Formats: sequence, structure tokens, C-alpha cells
Amino acid sequence: MNENKMVPLVVKQILSIEESLVIKSKAELTLIYIQQGKGIVCFDSQNIPFQKGKLFLIPFDTQYIFKSEKDSKVLIVECPQYFITQIRLESDRIETCDNMYKLTYITHNFHTREGCVFHIKEDGILAEQLLFTIEREYLNPIQDYLIIRQCMAIILNLVARNLRQNDFSLTKESKKNQDVMKLITYVQKNIANRKSLSLESLSKEFGIAKSYVGEYFRKQAGVSLQDYILDYKLKLVEIRLKHSTMRLKEIAFELDFNDESHLSKIFKKFKGMSPSKYRILHKD
Repeated sequence: MNENKMVPLVVKQILSIEESLVIKSKAELTLIYIQQGKGIVCFDSQNIPFQKGKLFLIPFDTQYIFKSEKDSKVLIVECPQYFITQIRLESDRIETCDNMYKLTYITHNFHTREGCVFHIKEDGILAEQLLFTIEREYLNPIQDYLIIRQCMAIILNLVARNLRQNDFSLTKESKKNQDVMKLITYVQKNIANRKSLSLESLSKEFGIAKSYVGEYFRKQAGVSLQDYILDYKLKLVEIRLKHSTMRLKEIAFELDFNDESHLSKIFKKFKGMSPSKYRILHKD
């Protein structure tokens, strides 16, 4: 296993999984790339097959157990979010905001948690080359931070593009699961647009009776639509408090809370502390 702590991320290569490999992400995002071998990965009471070429993106404090059928080799990149969002130059700001959005979108998507398969073959090849470049630069005594950061930014773009263009006909999931994933992706994309998330808009967008939208979402996702929307919004609030200098008023406006007071009240109710205290405790 190779490690180097000179840059704000950690890259490891594990050459063999003899029995099982337990990974509990302590970074905001951990990438696990299967370089060779196959087996089963267990998380959230699920057992998902893995094989060469699969890329898992694991969010913070989530445990995965990889059980290999034969010798496997994996590349692990532990990436704090500030590594992606940190602004080193004034000209980086637009790119940084875009990467923050992509990171949020990716880490809440079902496909990346179950192992992203690049449906665009060329994107998979490029992602592999970029991961190897990150590893090489990380081990290079003369490290180039910019090369590593840009490689990660491109990987995020590739993953996000394949998620958006994912051809559900290539999967073995049921039609209902396909539909609810489309619905969740739509909700994430329009999280700050109250009108787009109304029962009427969802009914028209997905061809579901207005009176059945809420019940359908609960049956398929295991949580009510309103609870999911609120939980996802609060995750975005946490990200902005930790990794930006946005004022609470600006966050409330961006994410379509009634006002700053409403956001503070909701945040404290569900997170057990005020947004200002949360920011002090978790600020990069």
C-alpha cells in the first residue's frame, strides 16, 4: 500500500484482497476503482457484484465490505471536498461552483453507490487513465497540485455525464426501480425550484396521477417525498456551511427556504444546532 500525505488527499493501491476489505469513508468522497478481480461488495444490507472497471464513489461515513472471489487489485482515492472546491485563483470560481454541484449530484445518485459502469466506453477508458495519472502525480516527489485537481474535475464530469445519459435498458433493474431513480434524479436537479417539485409538475413530468405521486414515491423510495426533499436540502445546506463563505441569507434564497429565519429553525430542529454553530465546528 502506498501513501503520501503531502497533498490534501490520500491515494492507496491495495494489491490483493485475500478475504475481505472493509472501507469506511472518512473523507467527503472516496473513490474505489477495481483494477482487477471480481467479487461481491456489501453495503446498506445490499450485495452488489464488482469486477474490473467498476468505479464506486462512497460518501462520508459509509461502510463498504469488498469480498473477493480471487486476487483483486483496487485503487483508492480519499478526497476531501475542499480539495475539489478550494479556490486557488480568482479565475477558478466558475469551475469550482460547477464541481460542487457535480459532487453533490454524484454522491446522492444510486448508480455511483452501486458501482458506476461507464456506458460511454471511451469515458471509462479516459477515467481509468485519469485515475492512474492521479496516482502517478501523487507519488511524484515533485507533485503538481493543479494536475491532480484537474484530473479529479474531469472524472467528476465524466461520471456526471454517464449518470445523466445512463441507458436504463442496459440494467437488470425492474421498471419501477428505473422510474423512481429517474424521479429522484429529477428532484435533485430541481431541488431549488418549488414549482417543479409540486405534485402537479411531478404528475405531468412522469405520467403519474397527482393524487398518487406521494404514495408512489414512499412505496418505491421508502421515505415520503417531502421528507426526501427536506433531507436533501439540508445536506446541501451542510455543504455550503462547511465549504463556502455564503451567508445564511444567500443559502436560504438559493435553496428556496422561506427566509433565513425559516432555514435556521428547520436546521436546528433536524441537526441539533444552529447553522452558525455548525459552520464553526465543521469549517475547513
